[in-house]
Amino acid sequence: MARPAMSAKTTSKHLTKSELDAKNGTEEKLRGRADKLRPPPYLTPPQKKIFRFIVSELSASGILGNLDVYVLTECSIALDRMQEIESRINQDSAQLSNDKLLQSKDRYTKSFFRCCNELCLSPQARAKMGNLSIAAAEENPLIKALSDDE
Repeated sequence: MARPAMSAKTTSKHLTKSELDAKNGTEEKLRGRADKLRPPPYLTPPQKKIFRFIVSELSASGILGNLDVYVLTECSIALDRMQEIESRINQDSAQLSNDKLLQSKDRYTKSFFRCCNELCLSPQARAKMGNLSIAAAEENPLIKALSDDE
C-alpha cells in the first residue's frame, strides 16, 4: 500500500530548494485562510468546548485552515460521545455487556483516531513534526554551499 502524502513542512524526503518552495507555496494556497475556525451551531455546548480546545491548542502550529472545520467537527462529536459512553459505563458497570453501546463506542473511537491522524493529534505525529522542524532549522553547510551556487 502506498504511503500517504506528507506536508512539505513534515516530509523527510530530500527536496531541492526550488521543489520545497514550490510545494510549500502550493500547500499554503490550498490550506486557505484560518479566519473562520468556529464550531457549527448544531454542536452541543460540550462539543463546542472540545472544538474550541482543539483549535486553541493547535493554533500555534499554524496547520489549521477553514476547511478543517469539518474534521474538527467530526472529532469533537466523536470525542464527546466517547466520553458519554464511558460515563454511562462508569455509572453502571452492567453496561459493559451492552453490545450496542460497545459497538457505538468502537465506531466513535475509530472515528476519533482517524480525525487524530488527519489533525496530527497523536504524540507520534507531534514528535515527528517536532523532529523535522528541528532538522529543518539546523542549517546543513553542504546544502547551503550547494544552494548558493544555484
